[in-house]
Amino acid sequence: MRRAAALVLAVLGASACSRRAALNYKHCLRLRVGMTRDEVFKIMGQPEETMPYVEGQSLAYLKGRTAYEWSNPATMPGPDHVSVDDASGTVESIRCSNAEISAAVFPDTASGPAVSTAPARAPAAPLR
Repeated sequence: MRRAAALVLAVLGASACSRRAALNYKHCLRLRVGMTRDEVFKIMGQPEETMPYVEGQSLAYLKGRTAYEWSNPATMPGPDHVSVDDASGTVESIRCSNAEISAAVFPDTASGPAVSTAPARAPAAPLR
């Protein structure tokens, strides 16, 4: 009887971990460049791994940044990775299971459509 109870608890624990990993990916898709560190933690929860910049050990482009990671299900190609600028405390880059999120999009509730901070493209020249 005890063995069966232990097996049930182990299965429930494993499914809870995989459920959290699946939710991590779903929540990661809600993140946007420019959010604060606190807003990220409110959406994602506490990170599973924190990687601060360490002189002589970290890559040069990470200077002044801290990276945070959350796991995803084993069927996905990678973890969720968020890089935050230490000075401003805002998100600089987001990778949700190897998919980069490169533009900040915030809904504009007053006028209805979403507003993007991505660089605008020049209109194409008319064909002749």
